[in-house]
Amino acid sequence: MAIKLGQIETRVIDCHAHVFPRALAPRVIERFLNLSPTEVFSDGTAQGWLEHMDSSGVDISLLLSVPTKPNQVETVNDFLRPFLTSNRFIPFASVHPKHPDPVGVIRRASKDGFKGIKLHPLMQDFKPQDPRMFPAYDAAIEEGLVILFHAGAGMDYDAIRGSKADFDAFFDKYDYGKVVTAHLGGRHNFQDFPEFKTGWPGYIDISFSLGMMPDEYLVDLIRDFGIDNVLYGSDGPWRSESRDLAMLAGIGLSELELEKILYGNAARLLGLN
Repeated sequence: MAIKLGQIETRVIDCHAHVFPRALAPRVIERFLNLSPTEVFSDGTAQGWLEHMDSSGVDISLLLSVPTKPNQVETVNDFLRPFLTSNRFIPFASVHPKHPDPVGVIRRASKDGFKGIKLHPLMQDFKPQDPRMFPAYDAAIEEGLVILFHAGAGMDYDAIRGSKADFDAFFDKYDYGKVVTAHLGGRHNFQDFPEFKTGWPGYIDISFSLGMMPDEYLVDLIRDFGIDNVLYGSDGPWRSESRDLAMLAGIGLSELELEKILYGNAARLLGLN
C-alpha cells in the first residue's frame, strides 16, 4: 500500500515495533500503562498491531523482542519465527549476553531467515562494548545480519547502558554499516543534545522521538547524521503510527527526505529493493 503525506505518496516501513504472545500481552500492557505518561495503541498482539498498521497506512513493521534472561532466548525466538513467512512483518531474533551458545543462536537465526537481531543494553544488563558480546557480534556480522540496539535511557531505568561514549567504544571495534542505534542514537529524551555529530557508521531510527524536541532541532539532527541513514520507527504499541506520520510530514523535511526515511533507507538495509 502507499499513503499520501502532504504532496508525496510513499510506502512505509516501521522499523521499531513490539508484539507479544496473546497470553502475555495483557500483563505487558498493564505494566507499561503504570509507567507515566505511557500510552498504548493496540492490545499488544500481532493482530492488534496489524489492525493499527492498516488504519495508519503502514506496509511493514519490524518486530523486536528481547529476552531479559538467558533461558528466554529460545522462547522469544520461537515466538518470532512464524512471522518469517509474513509479508507484513519482519521479525528480528535476539540473544542474551549470558546465553551459553550465543554464536549458535545467531547461526540458527540466520539459517532460519531472520534479517537481524535486536539487543537491549538496559533490559539485558550489558554495555555495547562488553567483550561478552563479541562472539555474537562477530557471528552476526559474518552472517550479514542487521544489529539493532536500544540506545540511551529507558522508561523505568535510571542507568544508561548505551550512551554516546558506549557506542563510540563499540564502533571503535566494529566499523559495521548494518548497525541501527534506536531512538535517535539515544537522543530521543534530549540527552546531550545538540552535540550529536557522532561519526558512527550505520543507521539511527527515530522511534519515540517525534514531539520530544523542537522540530527544527530534529531536522538538523537527522540531516547531520545523514538522510540516507535514518529510519522511521514508531516504538509501537507505545506510539501511534498515524500520529507519528502526520507529525513527521510537518517538521520541514523535503519530499525526497521523507520517502527515504519512511521507506527507501529501510528497504535498502533489509534487502527489499
